Parts: sequence; C-alpha cells; structure tokens
Amino acid sequence: MRRNTISMIVLSVVLTAAVVGCETTPVQQGALMGGALGAGAGAIIGNQVHGQGGSGALIGAAAGALTGAIVGDQVERSRHQAAVAHVAGPPARTVTGHYENRIVRTPSGETYEERVWVPDR
Repeated sequence: MRRNTISMIVLSVVLTAAVVGCETTPVQQGALMGGALGAGAGAIIGNQVHGQGGSGALIGAAAGALTGAIVGDQVERSRHQAAVAHVAGPPARTVTGHYENRIVRTPSGETYEERVWVPDR
C-alpha cells in the first residue's frame, strides 16, 4: 500500500507541474495546486489513519481543490482591483477658485486686461 501512495503522490506532482505550465487563470491554478496537494495529504493521512489511501486522497483532493479555487479567486480579484486602480489613476481632486481680471502692461507700454483663473488656497 505504501508503494501505491508514493506513486499517487508522484503522479499528482507531475500532473500539477504539467498543468501549471499551461496558460491558466489564478483560480484554475489554485484549484489544481490545491487539488494535488489535498490529494497527496489525503492519501497520506487516509493511509496512516484508516489504511485506505484512495478514499482519503479523494476527500483531500476535493477539499484542496475547493480551497485552492477560493484562494485563487481572491488573488484574481486583488489583481483586478490593482489593475483598475492603476488605469484610473489617483482620484480626481476638486479645485475651487475664481476668475479675476488683471491689467497687464507689455514692455512697449501697452496695457490690456486679462482674465485668469485663481485657485483658492
């Protein structure tokens, strides 16, 4: 039975490495990694406690996949929020002020009136 458990763990690690190399979302990666780790842990615990590594592997794979998918979803959400915040930039600042008319004198001595925006301090 020990040989079967070891071969199941090795197979899980190899399949996880093969799938992680593919282009997947963080949710999918989390589910696969969690499923593989859960299957390995479940097989070891199930074999040690009950002498049945197969049923423990199935329960561990299901629990690990669910946990991995939840963690992957949270990672994806935080990445999305960071990307949206980066694209949007900092929040717009409301600038208050008023217009003033100023008289400007040129170097040649001419004068004219100019309307300028003066922000409040």
